[in-house]
Amino acid sequence: MTIKELRMDMMKSKKTNPDRAKVLQAILGAAQLIAKEDGNRDVTDKDIVSAAKKEAKMAQQSKDAGAPYSETTFEVCAEFLPKVMTEDETRTAISVMVNALPEKNPKMMGKIMGQISKEYGDMMDKGLASKIVKEALA
Repeated sequence: MTIKELRMDMMKSKKTNPDRAKVLQAILGAAQLIAKEDGNRDVTDKDIVSAAKKEAKMAQQSKDAGAPYSETTFEVCAEFLPKVMTEDETRTAISVMVNALPEKNPKMMGKIMGQISKEYGDMMDKGLASKIVKEALA
């Protein structure tokens, strides 16, 4: 979603869904701050994703601490975040990478994890991936 689309969605939501509008406004503000702190540049899609992650993380911390939070925050932020691969999808992708190695040994862990970051980025849970790679290389 572009900054323009985010603003339009926020304006529409002010009338129909004020809770959604508040979350969108928080994401917009955080994205603008990220861009400003990075050389006062224009907001990118990546900034919006980072801002949504930040808002979701803060809501999760509030929830974990027993403080008030809004489920709407999680729902709205999820719209901006990339889909995370399931465990089966992760295992399949890692299996392909490990099978392509000339030899399987634990020293290849860094190479595989680097390849995962490069190819899948935020689409793959790095903690789960690390565990699966260790199993595959053992």
